[in-house]
Amino acid sequence: MFEKLKAIKVSTVMTQPVVCSSADTSARDILEKLNSSGFSGMPICEENIVLGIVSEKDIMQLLLQGKSLSSTFASEFMTRDVITADQNCYMLSVVKSFIDNQILRLPITDQGKLVGIITRHDLLKFILDATPEFSLVP
Repeated sequence: MFEKLKAIKVSTVMTQPVVCSSADTSARDILEKLNSSGFSGMPICEENIVLGIVSEKDIMQLLLQGKSLSSTFASEFMTRDVITADQNCYMLSVVKSFIDNQILRLPITDQGKLVGIITRHDLLKFILDATPEFSLVP
């Protein structure tokens, strides 16, 4: 598996197109998008440049703070220091990013423009699909 992780580019595993929102999107609209897409977070972009990232957890924190989801916008609560990976990097680098940065999703870029995303779920599915079944037969 280690050798496969070193040989496979992230562009073959990433999800595309990416569901994203703009910085002026309300938390309520983001929540609706997350709910309808089945994702737990999404990049916040302008002209395919990643400005931030928002997760369900961020929206739950807004609720705990008593903020209105309709009048609070992504620019006010998104995580701004987003870790990204280039589409030509190898899966081993992605695994390292997930572990080192304790992240759940990794936007994938090409020359700084968003082209895909990979989640821990995508990564684990890739590992399962790439790993031969265990056999008790010698």
